[in-house]
Amino acid sequence: MAVRAGAEGGALDGGAAITGVLLIDPYFWGKRPVAGETTDPTRRRQYEATWSFICDGRYGIDDPLVDPLSMPVAEWRRLACSRVAVTVSGRDDFRPRDMAYVAALRDSGWEGEVEQYETPGEGHVYFLDRPKDPKSVKELAFVTGFLSRE
Repeated sequence: MAVRAGAEGGALDGGAAITGVLLIDPYFWGKRPVAGETTDPTRRRQYEATWSFICDGRYGIDDPLVDPLSMPVAEWRRLACSRVAVTVSGRDDFRPRDMAYVAALRDSGWEGEVEQYETPGEGHVYFLDRPKDPKSVKELAFVTGFLSRE
């Protein structure tokens, strides 16, 4: 939504504005592996099939909705918010691309603030199964802190 708003000059209906974007263990993927991503063809096909199911086959695996690294740099610079936070989990197969997204956003020339929060030793969205785990509580504190700032 922040990318689309930026492409349209940052204006939203009714004068609304996007102040921040929070990506919690994002499901970023793409046809070509980034450094550190699995090259196992079975696992890659599994993630591609899941994406196809999620979007009912409307968007391919290289669409910017799932692979923001496929966006032209000019679009990154127009991101219609002033801050982005990305959480990643250390054992998440999506971690390498999520980290590449953070690095690319920082290097894009976009003038906003980028924050990254990592939980070592955990898999993708681990906190959904263990919401009272100390690591989950700590991550939620980061999320609520990000959301409560202006």
